[in-house]
Amino acid sequence: MNTLVFSFFILGLIIGSFLNVLVYRLRDAETLLGRSLCRHCQHQIRWYDNIPLISFVLLRGTCRDCETKISWQYPLVELLTGVLFAVVGALFLISGSALEWLEVLWLLGIVSMLMVIAAYDLRYMEIPLTVLVASGVITAIFLGAFWWLVPEPFFASRLWFGLLGGAAVGGFFFLLVWMSRETWMGWGDVWLGAVVGAVVGLHLALPMLTLSFGLGATVGLLAIARKKKALKSQIPFAPFLVIGTLATLFLSEAFPLFFRFYIW
Repeated sequence: MNTLVFSFFILGLIIGSFLNVLVYRLRDAETLLGRSLCRHCQHQIRWYDNIPLISFVLLRGTCRDCETKISWQYPLVELLTGVLFAVVGALFLISGSALEWLEVLWLLGIVSMLMVIAAYDLRYMEIPLTVLVASGVITAIFLGAFWWLVPEPFFASRLWFGLLGGAAVGGFFFLLVWMSRETWMGWGDVWLGAVVGAVVGLHLALPMLTLSFGLGATVGLLAIARKKKALKSQIPFAPFLVIGTLATLFLSEAFPLFFRFYIW
């Protein structure tokens, strides 16, 4: 089992490296097929300088050709993706059944897309539509496939509670955007709320929102206290929503009794 978890971690590092490329190239509508370049000097990055985490450490966080500092986004996204992949493998792949593998593959996809959304929103203060749509599509496919494979009444199914969760969270964010005239959050947050609501389901929507808003408020207050933000400054909410969603998914699997008490 430890070997399997480590394999998930290594896979996450590799995928995390690709996600960094995706964050930058989506903005400029660049192809994803070309070799990586230094964003400053435009020199092609050598294959041995493109090894997740290791190359960043060996190069001391600078480009080999122009010595420009490499953004900390690169190793952080790689490391976080590796850790999250390992957690998915450890918590959700117990018996190795086909149904578990289906859920694990979906979760790996969701983790990857949420990582891109969080990093992109932090960097550009907007949510990439293509990644948002893709996350909604694979969630709809998974929930539909799960309901097809697991014999349970529709109104007690994961699909039904996913639909309710998406409608509830997306509807709540819609009200916030409409009432604030987009000063509290944007329309991208509404659609992201609908997706993550479907991911966690109605029964976990409240703890997910509590974690997301609680973390967002804490970071906002700390930023104001350190005079880095004013009360009217905009802070991207997608990263907090992503953290709240993933924390809720993982904690509810690791500590189900606590979450049952919290919900009911």
